[in-house]
Amino acid sequence: MRRVIISFFSIIFLYLLQVTIFSNLLDIGGIAPNLVLMFSCICGFMRGRKAGTLVGFFGGLLVDILGGGIVGFSALVFMYSGFFNGMFHKEYSKEQILLPIGLIFLCDFGYGFISYITKALIYNRLNFGFYLGKIIIPEAVYTVFVTLFSYVIIYYINRKFLSYDKAKKARTLVNVKETGIAQ
Repeated sequence: MRRVIISFFSIIFLYLLQVTIFSNLLDIGGIAPNLVLMFSCICGFMRGRKAGTLVGFFGGLLVDILGGGIVGFSALVFMYSGFFNGMFHKEYSKEQILLPIGLIFLCDFGYGFISYITKALIYNRLNFGFYLGKIIIPEAVYTVFVTLFSYVIIYYINRKFLSYDKAKKARTLVNVKETGIAQ
């Protein structure tokens, strides 16, 4: 339950950070990192497919509702990004940073590409070279740069939760053995 509450407030905090500080003060050429997508990818990588999917869906839904875009578009893409990163949950150690960085770059690049295709179909903007060079790649690189610092913080918080969960589970097992109640 604590993870759900922390994830909920993290999504809100990162969204507010994304649309205020990074969009107004720390944007580079009008480009800001996609912090909510980054968080859903990291949650998927650290906690698995289910957590990545849920964080991605609710984070994307928040972006859609408050961002004024097509409702459900970001939720769908973020959800699949969290699921995709969750597939690597058990295969790699969490101390490695290159794999999550690469996965976040791919997810952000994919989000930008899918956004371009959607906007091209809806608004008839067909200048892909401009959009790729000025928006998609710079945003993916900026998101990766911010991920280098954010990953360490999120990894530390995740380790604290894991150690707390293990200690709680151990206390529960000791209580069960002391009382003689079998499961």
